[in-house]
Amino acid sequence: MKRRLFLQASLMAAAASEAFGYPGAESWVDGESKPDLRRVLHFEHSHSGQVLIKSDAPPSPRPLVKPEVIDGIWGYGAYAVMRQPLHWHMIDDGWFDEDDLWFPFDDMTDEHWEWLAYYQPACEAHDIVCGLFGLVTSISGHRSSAPDIGLYCALHPSTPRYVTAKLYSPSWIPMFKEAVEQRSKFITVDASDIKPSPYL
Repeated sequence: MKRRLFLQASLMAAAASEAFGYPGAESWVDGESKPDLRRVLHFEHSHSGQVLIKSDAPPSPRPLVKPEVIDGIWGYGAYAVMRQPLHWHMIDDGWFDEDDLWFPFDDMTDEHWEWLAYYQPACEAHDIVCGLFGLVTSISGHRSSAPDIGLYCALHPSTPRYVTAKLYSPSWIPMFKEAVEQRSKFITVDASDIKPSPYL
């Protein structure tokens, strides 16, 4: 590990807030030591004129910090509950050396299932949107929607979990963008380029 000074109280509080629960605006730690967890939502054309919402998450899994390193810092069991995005934020900020990292995604490990279920861009965008608008997540089996901004979410019959958030059509993007940015200063919407559908 390059910088053990990150164990200072303010930095640990910032990291722990992400590791053990999604922080609300009132729980953020001030100062340069907090992780930058701002997110950007993008769009991709989908079926029948719909628009799929995706997060700015990487399109494929990235290395994580080794379990023994995480547990050695935060205590036994911390690795099991720490969310993968926090690993990536700490790695990007230079907190760990290459020797501290591993890539546990080759053989459909628990980490790989977790990435598929929560951290691939479409699933992560679904969870961000549901949290932002107070919708029941689609994993519950219920279809969630906010028709006033053209938004609907759905669970798809694939393994282990594939959920999406979509807009009825591109014409709803301005209303969706305004609604998102009114609710959170940490989430922005990039409508400058709608990617083509991978299915066409």
